[in-house]
Amino acid sequence: MLYQQLIIKRPKYSNYELKLHNYFYEKTQVYPSYIILIKIENIDFIFFFVKQNDYFQAKANINSIRSTIYCRKVMIIRIDKILINLLFNLFPDLCIDNIKIDINYVKEKYEILICFLKDLNIYHIAVGERGCYIKAVNELMNKYITFNDSKTPLTIKCRVSV
Repeated sequence: MLYQQLIIKRPKYSNYELKLHNYFYEKTQVYPSYIILIKIENIDFIFFFVKQNDYFQAKANINSIRSTIYCRKVMIIRIDKILINLLFNLFPDLCIDNIKIDINYVKEKYEILICFLKDLNIYHIAVGERGCYIKAVNELMNKYITFNDSKTPLTIKCRVSV
């Protein structure tokens, strides 16, 4: 399951997202493949998905982009069509110890448990303030990313390995 092909649904862009697209290109000289906006508890998350070979060029400008687009959480994510690679891209600078998959037959969904090493700081970075980042990632997975051969939704959970 971790190596299944994914399909990313292209959202319809609003005028604001088109402005973000142009702004991102002006700052980085990279065209984003997708821009996805997610609002969780009055916090706006902006996910810029870029191709693998453009990631480091775009990532070099992340601080400048974040300082300009204030009051929002801005992430630059490498686009990947394989689930496990996308999971590592969504949590890029963290020490992931293990990834486990459970099937919740009652809710009819996959639950992916990402286990971090015993460092609580890493866990808190992955979950985000008040759990907002992990909620945003789950909404991203439920609304915009599906498996190539299945409509079963999935939920991502984080835990500290003991």
